[in-house]
Amino acid sequence: MINSTGDIGTWVHTNLATKPTLTPATSWSNGFAADMAWSDPQYMATIGVVLGNSTGYGVWSGDGGKTWAKFATYPQGVAENKGGEASIAITARNRAVWAPGYSVPSYTTDNGATWVPTDLPAINTVFPRAYHLVADRKKPNKVYAYDSGGHWWGTPGKVYVSTDGGHTFTLSQGSVDAGLAPNYFTNTSLAVNPNVEGELWLADGNAVYHSVDSGATWTKLSQFASIMGSNPWPDVQGATLVALGKAAPGGAYSASVYVVGVVNGVWGVCRSDDAGVTWTRFNDDAHQFGGIGVMAADQNIYGRIYVSGTGRGALYSN
Repeated sequence: MINSTGDIGTWVHTNLATKPTLTPATSWSNGFAADMAWSDPQYMATIGVVLGNSTGYGVWSGDGGKTWAKFATYPQGVAENKGGEASIAITARNRAVWAPGYSVPSYTTDNGATWVPTDLPAINTVFPRAYHLVADRKKPNKVYAYDSGGHWWGTPGKVYVSTDGGHTFTLSQGSVDAGLAPNYFTNTSLAVNPNVEGELWLADGNAVYHSVDSGATWTKLSQFASIMGSNPWPDVQGATLVALGKAAPGGAYSASVYVVGVVNGVWGVCRSDDAGVTWTRFNDDAHQFGGIGVMAADQNIYGRIYVSGTGRGALYSN
């Protein structure tokens, strides 16, 4: 598990029962995001900011986190990216797409020796904002970029699709037609089914959407909804995180789907083993951890997810 963390940077856990030792040693820093090459997982990269001097960084490892090196150069926008609104997607060893906050994402094909801006639209705004990037695990030359709109009063969410490794992108008109709600970066999420090419899950802060055709069309699930009060923004967001893990034994669907959100007026972590037809609550009222900021699901152990508890470190289920 690659754990990008506030204040203590990024760590690679190879044994959850012991203190991790594998780290790029970025000192007092915030790790924003990390990714690995799905077909070559010894190659990984992480991005963040060193807090002492407020300097953005990007580092890579080719040996599963044993040794690390800084990218030789950084994309435009990294120096200004002080907050956690950023993402990185790795398509293969030495190939990545990096989306700093406020900026047009850039790609590298030479392990960071050079970075080239993509043709994605600029999303500069007065509110922290960035693209969510994710690479298709079955066909990694497909890269998906999700602009969540900035805030509840921002612009509607949009998804863009690349078929050339994240160099050029095309707007998914289906994502426009779906009417994705505008929401803040960290209240939204995009995930791929690693077992099926072109299958995407999206949480737009209010609801969950599913695409089975590489983002061309989207189906809105009916079970999730925000809890509204007297304000025009939600009191509790309806769906903020989505992650896919190992399928249920004998299950009809190729993955288990986990969503942090609200079903029937109750907030929690929900799981579906049938592609979103039915959902069951995965946690309970005694296990809410002060909120959940990030979530990942294990690909080898059914029922295991990893979450951040606010100020409580990395937590995992059995």
